[in-house]
Amino acid sequence: MSCFRGLKKEGHVEEIDVALVGGGVMSATMATLLQAAEPSWKIRIFERLGAVGEESTNGWNNAGTGHAALCEPNYTPYGPDGKTICPNKAITINEQFNQSLQFYSSMVAREELQQDFLCTTPHVTFVRGEKDIAWLQERYRVLKDQPLFHEWNTRKIRK
Repeated sequence: MSCFRGLKKEGHVEEIDVALVGGGVMSATMATLLQAAEPSWKIRIFERLGAVGEESTNGWNNAGTGHAALCEPNYTPYGPDGKTICPNKAITINEQFNQSLQFYSSMVAREELQQDFLCTTPHVTFVRGEKDIAWLQERYRVLKDQPLFHEWNTRKIRK
């Protein structure tokens, strides 16, 4: 129970309404939404690491939060036929990312977050070998006309 050390102070247990485990962007987002919905609630976020946002939210860890699913190969596997890319997961994650981006943008507009909270990072998918190059070309073909992937329309796949 090391991540809950802060709940007990000298024999007294602090009563709270919501405990969020993990000090990353998702807990911060949930706390923000809950506080807006129920301002009287006592919300606590608990983090086991030395700083917040150092695990999944950290950009070097390819966060599961805050990316647009544009380059992650595991989101576009081949379908049952072994030849056609199945884009459903990538599209769903991209839709969720854009909803999050709208939420954070509204917070920047209300000056609840600083503008530099929102920053773009270029993504690249690197593959080697004929099989993976064919997969990447098929992935591009399947996703390029999806509205949320429109930026891909101007990019070229380089060998």
